[in-house]
Amino acid sequence: MLRSLSKKNKKIVFGITVFTAISTLYVCIPQKEHSTLSGNSSEISLKKNTKKDNISTLKSEQTIVVTGTSDDAGVFERPNFLNNTYLFGKPHQDIEKTIQKDSITFVLKNIEKPLYMEFSPSGDENFFSSRIFIQPTDTVKFEIKNNVLKFTGKNAAQNNLYAALEAQTPDYSRFPYNGNLFLYKNGIQSIYEQKQAFLEKYQTENSLSPEFVAIFKKHLKFEYVDNLVSPRTISVQNGKFYVNDYDALPSLIEKEYGNSEIPFDLTSYLDNITVKDFQDFSAMRHTDFLKNSLTACIRHYFVKTTAPYFSKEYFIAEKEFIETNFSGEIRDYALGRMIVDYYNKGFAFGLHRIQFMQKKIDEYMASVKGKTMHIEAMQTILKDINTYDFKLSESALNAKMINHLGDTITLQSIFDRSHQRVKVIDFWASWCPPCIKQIKENKPFKDRLSVENNVEWIYLSIDTDKEKWLAKQEELSETLHFRNSYLLLKGKKSSLAKALNVQQIPRYLIINEQNKIVVNNAPSPNNEEAFEKIIDEIKPSALLTYRE
Repeated sequence: MLRSLSKKNKKIVFGITVFTAISTLYVCIPQKEHSTLSGNSSEISLKKNTKKDNISTLKSEQTIVVTGTSDDAGVFERPNFLNNTYLFGKPHQDIEKTIQKDSITFVLKNIEKPLYMEFSPSGDENFFSSRIFIQPTDTVKFEIKNNVLKFTGKNAAQNNLYAALEAQTPDYSRFPYNGNLFLYKNGIQSIYEQKQAFLEKYQTENSLSPEFVAIFKKHLKFEYVDNLVSPRTISVQNGKFYVNDYDALPSLIEKEYGNSEIPFDLTSYLDNITVKDFQDFSAMRHTDFLKNSLTACIRHYFVKTTAPYFSKEYFIAEKEFIETNFSGEIRDYALGRMIVDYYNKGFAFGLHRIQFMQKKIDEYMASVKGKTMHIEAMQTILKDINTYDFKLSESALNAKMINHLGDTITLQSIFDRSHQRVKVIDFWASWCPPCIKQIKENKPFKDRLSVENNVEWIYLSIDTDKEKWLAKQEELSETLHFRNSYLLLKGKKSSLAKALNVQQIPRYLIINEQNKIVVNNAPSPNNEEAFEKIIDEIKPSALLTYRE
């Protein structure tokens, strides 16, 4: 049985679930009836009946029926079936649901093979997280009552395993990195071993299929690897729990061993993991942890080059490694994720890099012909990098925002007072832990750029709650003040956010002295080397004169 999380926690926790799969999304995007959702599209057609449908008539060779009851009606609106077989993992598409008073039937279509799927219904008051093992023609039954989710009927023991394990074993999120990587590993390894032991005991007491047990063991294995290669350093809710940082490992190694005569033994730290461990399509299908840890292991462990991270040379080295060692779906995912990561780090800056990225994206799209999600992800990047050296539209520049006194201001008025300055716009929110972490850190670096490169930092919150924004601004007063911190009215629905396609935060936009977009999705200032490289190259016609 799985107890729920309170409403005040559910937005953050659901965001972390998505973040683990696709990056830094800290928003809860509810599924809507008869609609396609930006970023996490999931179409749900709705029927309301007073009479129960015959479940057998709903089944076909590629459908799964999930039926349940709930005393929290919000569960019926936001079931959140996350499908990891999609490129970056997102809610399952093509769902039908039928509501009868306090019960509901979901029909998940186009599932051809067994799948271990995350089922995270978000109610009006509570949030639930579970995982279900489904096969074509299956019927899964659940009930939610008094803030408890449990599965019943056939295969209930398999579907209740995840919740039982989470409730009775330590939580990785409560064990952060604390200054020593091998001590961190010892703690993570202990948790992994306890989870393995729990599975063995549970298996002796319940009827589990061999196929399910094999899948669950892979899930546990790659969850462990994921926590090793991406240490938990990001604090959430003032240290109540921590989330993974997929870029942290190299800097932590440098911090601990940079001045040591004894090199860090990364092979030992990662338990001698090999490329063969990741050449496992079954594991990739059933657990998002393989995808996440694969990317981090390629970048921080398998690829051997002295080139700087997220440079053209490193891009080429990663691409060659992936194409040499992987094939099929794993290759397609790894290459697609690599391109997205480099884009998110601001790699496509300058005419030559933009042309290089365009060429590699074209090559990738040709190699995944017919795979709609892969191609759409690349087209989004192409559309964005083609906005470089463009000016914001008048409607975007005139989007309204307020300062802490409630005075209304526009981006245009900020630009008018900032002649001949480079502007960095930081989109953030009071409920976004990575945003807070990055605002707090690197103040000396930001101050230096302000002096040496004439950079102005502008912090735009997309909060919907003014009081929460004000409270967090006060907490961050060492960095945020009345001349650089504003609440963007209408948030993500504002003309500015829409013009820039702000879907994820933190998000950084770099504007040159002529108020032209230099980088629409810049790397974090925490990545000082990459960020400063962009700032240093900004000058009149920088886009045309830049060279690697």
